[in-house]
Amino acid sequence: MLALAVFLPLFALDNTENKVKNLLKTIQYDLLDFIEGEEEPDYTPEDVTACITSLLEFMSSIESEEQTIKSAKHHIKTLVLSLNTLNESCDDCLIDTSQREDICQFIEKVITAAHVEFTGDVTEEWRMW
Repeated sequence: MLALAVFLPLFALDNTENKVKNLLKTIQYDLLDFIEGEEEPDYTPEDVTACITSLLEFMSSIESEEQTIKSAKHHIKTLVLSLNTLNESCDDCLIDTSQREDICQFIEKVITAAHVEFTGDVTEEWRMW
């Protein structure tokens, strides 16, 4: 398996935080597993690092201050647009259905931990993956 070091922040490991951390690992390993052994993969380990870094930056932004629906939506939009650009640069091959579901679940868990609730898929408005 391809080796890729991504720093996951250390925080008090309550149940939600464990789930978020495990979800990030799942996303990372699934993305890497898909390209392992491919002669000409659709994306690179660096693209995987960029994806995970975007997710970590989103989480840090949400955790850095108290969130309102408006501020959380702004952070979500920024993340989704960033992932759109990254996915497009990989010929729309980086984020497939499984990763989309995991990324949306990750966003939902981070937002819920910040005590902000949305109805439905808050990413759908901007998401192209």
